[in-house]
Amino acid sequence: MLLDDMIALLRETARNAKVVDDEKIDDRIWQDYIMIKRNNFIKNHFNDKHNIELNTIQTEVLTMSKFDSSMLHAGISIDESVKRSGLIPKVIEFRAGLAIYEISSPDYMSKTIQYVPFDRLRWVGNGKINKHFVYGSIYDGRLYIKSGSKAAEAVRTVLLKGVFADPTLVSTYVRESHDYPLNDYMFEYIKNSILESDFRVLISTLSDNKNDASGEIQTQG
Repeated sequence: MLLDDMIALLRETARNAKVVDDEKIDDRIWQDYIMIKRNNFIKNHFNDKHNIELNTIQTEVLTMSKFDSSMLHAGISIDESVKRSGLIPKVIEFRAGLAIYEISSPDYMSKTIQYVPFDRLRWVGNGKINKHFVYGSIYDGRLYIKSGSKAAEAVRTVLLKGVFADPTLVSTYVRESHDYPLNDYMFEYIKNSILESDFRVLISTLSDNKNDASGEIQTQG
């Protein structure tokens, strides 16, 4: 389902609600509600079931460039052959770590890039066998890759597949034609949660249009 279709469904269900006088609830509020509820549902589902549902995954295309690891704010020298991406959209974080499904590159077709926590990045790829592997890690909102050989130097483009906190910020997402990354049953839960809890809070902010001191909320037709 498209994001705008979700918003339209929520708006239609709550079409008589008005926040201040004749001002309707802004669609951006509905969008933020959908995003927050989606993230909470996905995090709770993964923490319980330990799997990422495929319909929640998106792909971010990253351009990698050479980086002097001695310039890291953390003061950690990773390796001489480190490459770094620009800023990436925030990835949802579970108890077990970031919601990363796969890291790959068209420049490194035969293998995937192995994700490791950032504090392990400087220690991997130093053996006789694994020095030809490419490893990646996310730190300060960017992806870093390295290898113990020249393998990482050939990588110019990286495809980062995962579950992002704000799907609309992912570069490959097209709002007008791409389904919002969640399953239908998730949206049913999200819709009910918004309308039964958050929506009631919005309704409670309405003024008593009749000003009759009744304490009852009156909406204008």
